[in-house]
Amino acid sequence: MNPQRAMVIGVLDGVHLGHQALLARAAQDGCRVLAAAFHPHPQSVLGQTTPLPLTTWRTRSRELRKHGARVIRLDPRSGLLETPAFDFIRDLHENHQFSRLVVGQDFRFGHRRSGTTTLLEDLGAQFGFEVFVLEDVQFNGERVSSSRIRVALAEADLELANSLLGRPYEILGRVRAGQRRGRTLGTPTANLHPKTMLPADGVYVTSSRLPGGQSVPSVSFVGTNPTFGNEARKCETHVLSDPEEGVPDGAGWPLQVAFQSRVRGAVRFESPEALQHQIHHDLEVARQHHADRR
Repeated sequence: MNPQRAMVIGVLDGVHLGHQALLARAAQDGCRVLAAAFHPHPQSVLGQTTPLPLTTWRTRSRELRKHGARVIRLDPRSGLLETPAFDFIRDLHENHQFSRLVVGQDFRFGHRRSGTTTLLEDLGAQFGFEVFVLEDVQFNGERVSSSRIRVALAEADLELANSLLGRPYEILGRVRAGQRRGRTLGTPTANLHPKTMLPADGVYVTSSRLPGGQSVPSVSFVGTNPTFGNEARKCETHVLSDPEEGVPDGAGWPLQVAFQSRVRGAVRFESPEALQHQIHHDLEVARQHHADRR
């Protein structure tokens, strides 16, 4: 007998502790979990201001699969946002035949977000599926949410952001060509300009996943290079392996950077020599952090 299907639905940006609670509830009783995630963000399709996402679609899908879900992409550009609430749930159920739907307290659906959890429970009774509305997951007395994670990242509270995610925050992108100043200073870097949110400016202990799949210790700077005049905000990552095995030359290769801890904030130095001295100190701090984690 095939296991019953349980669906989790939402934007699910970050796949944080709150989302993980939904997935865990859906998986109870041996159900096969379906994760229906909106992408791109519905607000962006409506022309509304949308915060930078925490995850690319690739990262979000990977994290959802890690929690045992089969991922279904809901594209708001396909007319979903104009679909009446009743029709949206009816079509979703007809297409995926789930017996259980698990949502958070703030879940809304259908045209103009007119569908409430009360209506959802009524539709569940009509179409023959259970509805579970979970209470918010709390951390240190406050609700876990993507917005709270963004605030933590912006305020340089990486420890809180990582706690709310249940894993280190990461960015993903393709390396762009830079000014090669790092190579001149003895610390060549790979430069990322991700489409997701960057943490607050500063230096971080990181781990980097290279194109070959290996994860290597690294240290990263996020900011605008104030010592050399403000540039576009980016992440510059230096791999700590010696020699730098597996690090490709040039630009265009994919790099994933996970932020483990914050070393210091961004500082404007009076000279390249002063910056170089600080970089060597930052490298030692990062090496010690990685050594302590072994």
